[in-house]
Amino acid sequence: MRTDFLISKKNAAEKLIELGQSPWLDNISRCIIDSGELAALVKNSIITGVTSNPSIFEKSINSGKCGYPEIIREMSLKGLNTFSIYDAITQKDIKDAAKILFPVYLKTGGGDGFVSIEVPPDIASDTVSSVREAKRIFASVASKNVLIKIPATKEGLPAITELISNGINVNVTLMFSLKHYTDVSSAYTQGLNLAVKNGIDLKNIHSVASVFVSRIDTFIDRQLDGLAKNETGPRKESLINLKGKAAVANSKIIFKKYLEVINGERFKTLKSLGANIQKPLWASTSTKNPDYYDLKYVEPLIGKNTINTLPDITLEALCDHGLLKADTIFMDFDAAKKTIKELSYYGINLDNAGEILQEQGVKAFEDSYEKLLDSIKNVK
Repeated sequence: MRTDFLISKKNAAEKLIELGQSPWLDNISRCIIDSGELAALVKNSIITGVTSNPSIFEKSINSGKCGYPEIIREMSLKGLNTFSIYDAITQKDIKDAAKILFPVYLKTGGGDGFVSIEVPPDIASDTVSSVREAKRIFASVASKNVLIKIPATKEGLPAITELISNGINVNVTLMFSLKHYTDVSSAYTQGLNLAVKNGIDLKNIHSVASVFVSRIDTFIDRQLDGLAKNETGPRKESLINLKGKAAVANSKIIFKKYLEVINGERFKTLKSLGANIQKPLWASTSTKNPDYYDLKYVEPLIGKNTINTLPDITLEALCDHGLLKADTIFMDFDAAKKTIKELSYYGINLDNAGEILQEQGVKAFEDSYEKLLDSIKNVK
């Protein structure tokens, strides 16, 4: 990571924070913790949070750097099994990152400064196991500014409700559609109502709703290309012109629904009891298509009480040439509705696309997790 460069160009990140959006680093490793890079990014207000997932841990640990091989060998000699080694390494990284970010948590009164860790992907389809594992990790890490990641699958939704009802912070991940958001916001609200009955102080419960962005365009663009192959003239041109528009439009539609939820009577009652809003988090915001602008999924999605998780390269682009304006998330909402309508006209349904992408996301995390476990086994 080009930490010195980021510090020299930190004005853009500071500007984003001033506009009410939290820049979180979509990366974690022992390297950036031990080197002081993470602390420098936090101290200079370049990032205010960190996210992790099985793919990030797999890349970090499999890099063969940061002392991971030595740590694995040492734990193996102590007789720890593969899962216990994985668990210890990831929890240690999360604990140390949470400690670095805790001043942000205190400064914002618990509104920011979080680190996320995901339950093992191989139990994503098991509600009971997900709840049990989330409770274990949350208790073990024992940091107020940690969020436990639970996917927004049909099995994950009841887990979200139960965890919130027990006062456990949740980052709901792998959300791709308006339906996903509607289901998740309902699960969060149900959890808060149960927490009240359980006598838990709502002020201490935090949650974010992670909406994946760029993968929508990757998926929809492929469909549009397929349809355009069989067309000519204006219809072909219309299909091509829709490319690269679905992801931002989808995010704006979801944000509109979020506003309806937090301003609705149901949530107002909970808010009067101290409940925190479930902030929208824009995930997967690096540009996958090299032909697209590198901040395509950053600049149009700025809004108060939102979060954008940025991989290293996107964070560097933001600091280098980001053009940041207040509340861009509210802009072009009519155009977003028009885009969704036009996609529907051509038979493309974003809720259906979301289900496929969610399944693919769960599978990708499972694959990374299994690859990581195999790597730990093979360390000599």
